[in-house]
Amino acid sequence: MACFLAPLALAAVVTALQRTFRSASERLMLWVLSTMLWGGSILLVLEHVWHGEVVPWPPFLTAMQSPSDIPVVLNEVLTVGMSMNAAVTLTWLGVLWFSRSRYGGLAYLKLGTLRKG
Repeated sequence: MACFLAPLALAAVVTALQRTFRSASERLMLWVLSTMLWGGSILLVLEHVWHGEVVPWPPFLTAMQSPSDIPVVLNEVLTVGMSMNAAVTLTWLGVLWFSRSRYGGLAYLKLGTLRKG
């Protein structure tokens, strides 16, 4: 239904933070989190379009044909979407932890190459 809205919103927030705080975003490898969120969100949107759950006319979500369906959509966004956000964020934290523990100090992954900073 609309579970892709939560990762899409988090991807926009992370991208804004990444562009605002450049030095901190490099240290925290926010580009990895941003890439995972944008990629997953785009794939989810495509999957929902493929299965006919998202349509090009209002209200755009087939699950929300009437105002009484809004709680159902919000419930899915808050349960499934936020669970996906938590899973992606925990995976990013694992990547961050692994890169720092394996390579010591501040290690950044730059487009497939390792650089110590």
